[in-house]
Amino acid sequence: MHFGILGNAKIARTQVAPAILEAGHQIHAIASRSQEQAQAFADMFGVARCYDSYEALLADEQIEAVYIPLPNHLHVPWALKAIQAGKHVLCEKPIALDLADLHPLLDAVKHSDRVVMEAFMVCHHQQWQAIHDTILPAIGDVHAIHAMFSYANDDPANVRNVAEWGGGGLLDIGCYTVLAGLWSYGCEPLSVQSVMDIDPRFGTDRLTSALLDFGQGRVLNMTVSTQLAKYQRIVLMGRKGWAELDVPFNPAVEGTRIRMETGGELGTGLEVLLPAQNQYAAMVSAFVEHTESGKGWNNLQQSHALIQVLDKIRMKAHAPVQGVVL
Repeated sequence: MHFGILGNAKIARTQVAPAILEAGHQIHAIASRSQEQAQAFADMFGVARCYDSYEALLADEQIEAVYIPLPNHLHVPWALKAIQAGKHVLCEKPIALDLADLHPLLDAVKHSDRVVMEAFMVCHHQQWQAIHDTILPAIGDVHAIHAMFSYANDDPANVRNVAEWGGGGLLDIGCYTVLAGLWSYGCEPLSVQSVMDIDPRFGTDRLTSALLDFGQGRVLNMTVSTQLAKYQRIVLMGRKGWAELDVPFNPAVEGTRIRMETGGELGTGLEVLLPAQNQYAAMVSAFVEHTESGKGWNNLQQSHALIQVLDKIRMKAHAPVQGVVL
């Protein structure tokens, strides 16, 4: 498949562009508001064509699909334009700022045969397949999930620290921790309690903690931060045992491990070792498979459920949603 890439984001250069090539597809063109940046990006991967406008790339009839790694507030506008141009869309997460932002895209996909996929690479990593196929049955009914994800970034020029562009920890990495609960429990939470610490310099959430009640005694306790030490972990507590993922969201391609214990004494657990995998390449392959089916497909139902929870977390913490303090 011939891909076009909108923008010069780091994740495009370091992860998704290499993944497109590894999955056996082509990067036909790259667009950036800066011709110099577009050319430098293109030179990294031997891409022959680059554009100094996103509109020009969308007008290129040889491009079948576009990858959108733009700042969060531009995801929906450019996804809509890509659909109108007849392109399949692989869009970075979060695909929308909130439910109000998402609704036009939901309406558009109802009338299109183009594939639209939110780029959650973790959905395609084998460790999460192992959780569903092997780990959850072994540890019994899960009733408590503890999820943490943090990194340190106080650069005022970084897009993650620009409130108007959808910056902050909840949208950037909180989406992963919430998604872990939605996957594991297979339903949406009944209620949400949350607190946020807002950075006075940027107006973005630098720490968010939330307790999500999924009913029947099942909870997700999550904390995410953009100004704490680099860390990530998920613990799943079941009736018969527990499982712990050291690097649940962006593991190294060299391989991963899951620690678990089932009914034994503390310290008597075992490790499940998983072979090397590039989850970004797996994501690209899954995306292309959907486009080859000949039918419009999207994972926006999952996006809707996720963004609805993120909105509730902000509302409970009295944080801005679409610029309005609730």
